[in-house]
Amino acid sequence: MIFLTSKEKAVIRRYAIVCQLWREGDQDFLGLEYDLAAGCSILAGRIAIDTRSRHIIGSDAGDRAFHAAIFYNDRGAVPEIAAKDLRRLRRYIIRRKGVLPVRNPVRVRGERRRWSIAGFCRKLLVKLGVRRRARRHLRGLQ
Repeated sequence: MIFLTSKEKAVIRRYAIVCQLWREGDQDFLGLEYDLAAGCSILAGRIAIDTRSRHIIGSDAGDRAFHAAIFYNDRGAVPEIAAKDLRRLRRYIIRRKGVLPVRNPVRVRGERRRWSIAGFCRKLLVKLGVRRRARRHLRGLQ
């Protein structure tokens, strides 16, 4: 059983949220809160906790490239994230400095449009499982 401080738990939660919002594909962290409360060494079936390392998250089996980019400053691991955004993400996850940068890809011919703030909030609400009534309220913001 591993005992984590509230600051260490906050780093893990911020990492999970940022990973869900910035990475493509299904990045689910089912059971994260349960595993944090139980003191497991593997959280959500993918995040390994290492109390001896500089950062509390030792590895992420679900997304090794994103973990390397955040905790080992490997900019080449995720080339789709700009260096400026990667610095902001690292600072937000590790030290809780600044604000969470919003992913805003540049529109390239034939690809999807730029995300608006309302679109970002809608995606966040869907990830958090908020009811449809709250999502209808966001439609009025566009």
